[in-house]
Amino acid sequence: MTVPAARPDPPAPMVGLREDAVVTSADGTLTIANPFGASTLRGLPPAVEDVLRGLPGTLATEDELAERLLAAGGTSQEAALLYLTLSRLRPVLVHAVEPLLRVVPVARDAEFRPPVLAPDDTARLSRFALVRAAEEGLVLESPLSRHRVMLTEEAMPLLGALARPVMAKQAPEAIGHLVAAGMAVTGDAEESDPALRAWDFHDLLFHARSRMGRHDQPFGASFRFVGEVPPEPVVKRPPAGPAVELFTPSLEEAAAADPPFTTVLESRRSVREYAGAPPTVRQLGELLYRAARVRGVFGPAPGMPYEASSRPYPAGGAAYELELYLTVARCEGLDAGVYHYDPLGHRLAALPARDADARAMLGVARLATGGMATPDVLITVTSRFQRMSWKYSGLAYAATLKNVGALYQTLYLVATAMGMAPCGLGSGDADLAARTFGLDWARESSVGDFLIGGAPGDAAPGS
Repeated sequence: MTVPAARPDPPAPMVGLREDAVVTSADGTLTIANPFGASTLRGLPPAVEDVLRGLPGTLATEDELAERLLAAGGTSQEAALLYLTLSRLRPVLVHAVEPLLRVVPVARDAEFRPPVLAPDDTARLSRFALVRAAEEGLVLESPLSRHRVMLTEEAMPLLGALARPVMAKQAPEAIGHLVAAGMAVTGDAEESDPALRAWDFHDLLFHARSRMGRHDQPFGASFRFVGEVPPEPVVKRPPAGPAVELFTPSLEEAAAADPPFTTVLESRRSVREYAGAPPTVRQLGELLYRAARVRGVFGPAPGMPYEASSRPYPAGGAAYELELYLTVARCEGLDAGVYHYDPLGHRLAALPARDADARAMLGVARLATGGMATPDVLITVTSRFQRMSWKYSGLAYAATLKNVGALYQTLYLVATAMGMAPCGLGSGDADLAARTFGLDWARESSVGDFLIGGAPGDAAPGS
């Protein structure tokens, strides 16, 4: 793909403010408020303030803004002060090269300083940059940047060419703006940075977007679907068909029989080799009851317009979006097969999974242990994603992964106290799990896998 030849007279960079910026003045202080913060300026002449009030949603070169000030009766000294003020406002200004792109600040400290590039200097697109469709059009974003770049169709040839190094002279202003916005890089800045080399693209994007600081998107408990879509039920309806009632332990007897908490905590290991005897269905019932049952359902309530529940492990917003599916190879008193755990009724519902899929689930789990463990029981953790995204914006999936970690630790500690062999897995096959359990991958998908075996053998301690 070729880049259009450089124009004889490159377009002058333009500046403005975001459309949603609000400029106010009181007691000699001018305040520019954006969704991510505010900037204040003191002691500005009225002529300068008037120019700044007109900046939201508009674009002009700095020279054009100075001409407007002079045309309105301002002085040359005030025009000089305007230039100085604009330089101080760089972190909150929109910077544009029309008709190609607009660089929009989205976070605090969004400093924008185009580099001085020689004509033969080269730049290329950052490996962390991505283009996506948004309501406002095509957006170029990067987790390394505190800006987003709004693109036009005219910019796409340049963007495509930047997959490889492009000389700055091809489009000096546009390339300089992309470098200043963190979307393009010069030299080997990314390859030579050990911290950046360690990040995969999707991991760094996920980190940046699931915490505050580098974006201006809705975040937190926004309840964005209230009144439009009903929340997912607090407990998933168990599948129809045969069910296995599970043993309900006495918590008083369990507490009396358990080792001290510190002993359990210090004894916890990932065990990938088992003794000869598999776990029993009674043990499995006790494990699930102590680690994952529904202790109670409550709500809706003020500030919580949905039903919530209480369970032995913590979960964000008490939403408890996680579901447990068991693929059983060996369990005394329980047929091999695939089951869904009903945490409210404390029973297992048999699923009509294919034997080949069940074997594949166990095989993937074995591979996740490096071939060390032949699973007795595989517990697959899925997430009913809408249960979280109905309430949370920006952090729903991150919160789900935190909940998985909390459930893992609870399963580890209970299994250790019971003398069983637990092992959390770091990977799994979400497509295979969806097919095995009869799920819509986008609606409910696997996010964790956990092995349970009989009493530990003499294997070396795990992680």
